Amino acid sequence: MMPKLVTTLALTVALAGALPGNEPGSEPSPSSAPGWRFVLPAPGDAFEHAPFRALVLSREKPEDLIEKAGYRGNPARRRYAQVRFGSPGSIRVAVVLDEVGPGEVDLYVDADRNRRIDDRDRAAAAGAETGSRRERIWRLPLDVAMIDGEVTHTVPRAVVFRLGTSGRTLGYAAAGYLEGTITLGGDPAESSRSPVRRLAARRVDGDGNGLVSDGQDRLWIDLNGDGCFDPAAEQFLFANVLNLGGSRYVVRSDELGSRLVLSPLVGVGTLRLASRGNHSVSAGGPAELHATVLGRDGSVFGLAGGDPATVPVGEYRLGTVTVAFDDPQGGPRWSFVFSDNGAKGAPRWYKIEKNRSVTIDPIGTPSFELSLSDNAAPRVKRGEDLDVQPWLYTGDGLLINVAYRGAPVSPASQETLGAHIALQTTSGHTLATAHSGFA
Repeated sequence: MMPKLVTTLALTVALAGALPGNEPGSEPSPSSAPGWRFVLPAPGDAFEHAPFRALVLSREKPEDLIEKAGYRGNPARRRYAQVRFGSPGSIRVAVVLDEVGPGEVDLYVDADRNRRIDDRDRAAAAGAETGSRRERIWRLPLDVAMIDGEVTHTVPRAVVFRLGTSGRTLGYAAAGYLEGTITLGGDPAESSRSPVRRLAARRVDGDGNGLVSDGQDRLWIDLNGDGCFDPAAEQFLFANVLNLGGSRYVVRSDELGSRLVLSPLVGVGTLRLASRGNHSVSAGGPAELHATVLGRDGSVFGLAGGDPATVPVGEYRLGTVTVAFDDPQGGPRWSFVFSDNGAKGAPRWYKIEKNRSVTIDPIGTPSFELSLSDNAAPRVKRGEDLDVQPWLYTGDGLLINVAYRGAPVSPASQETLGAHIALQTTSGHTLATAHSGFA
């Protein structure tokens, strides 16, 4: 009998060909909602992509990855990485760097997320000479995969990979940006209402996970209306509250960036995180806590550590939780990510009232549960297989999606931890074992 670790998954739509309407010089394609559209600039444009982040490369092939490609390089010099481009529970995108010879490499990207690398996954490279060495750049389409219950929705986007001149560092960045307009002004708190202004804005995925509402993502606002974006005065890290021209605004957005509303800061409360239980392997409790909360209208707000976050009055639930623990033996830090993809039960809502503060324990009392596959027989005979699905939830019912050690450069980088599972009798005799990463 072989148990196995399973998380709720859905198949994604296969990605083929270029992004429609985004060849250099063409009109931008519409985003998922009117008013905001995705733009993929020509190579070399100042807004072509966000700053590169290093990917974690490994000599170890992911266990579930099937390889059918006609690699040209030495297997001993082949390296692997994985990224998530979308929801925390979405299927990871496998990346293979095949070193053919001195100064020559091939890059394969499993853009359709079928966990299979073949010759069709080989990316076409476009490089630039840098002195006597050559850095290599690949730009290719990649869908953002967003899980909604049992269904995965995909939105066309693009990414860029860059292999440095040393040949050792593979950089990764989301390409393009979202373009739209925002409205500022009309502050009811002012004695004379300030004039309403509609300003051009751009949103950039700064951490390469396909979403644009994280703390490392960028919001550009043409505050002076001159048709240009000043990187010093008109670029902002995405935050719950922005100070613009002496006025503070609450930033309301969904994760994909299909809408963005800046509202004058009135009628707010505060949210903060605090772990009331000792969930750590060390006596000091969690070393780091991060979470996103979602309002009833779908707006996303970020929380970090015990710092209070200002949010509009309303009701909120946890969307994702990241908790990190120091290793008592002095090794790399342990980190775990839970999300509402595959969550258990109805969500728990926290009510925020004006000038009041609410504290959320993002882990609460964890629960570890087991379930049998739907087609499992009431009794299993000797020699038959039994699929056992373990589930680890937070107190609010969020399901674990990601586990890793150390401090990854990018949230989308490869997760290196898995789970070892043993099925034993009540007397302690092991019947079967299994190992799995998180899907």
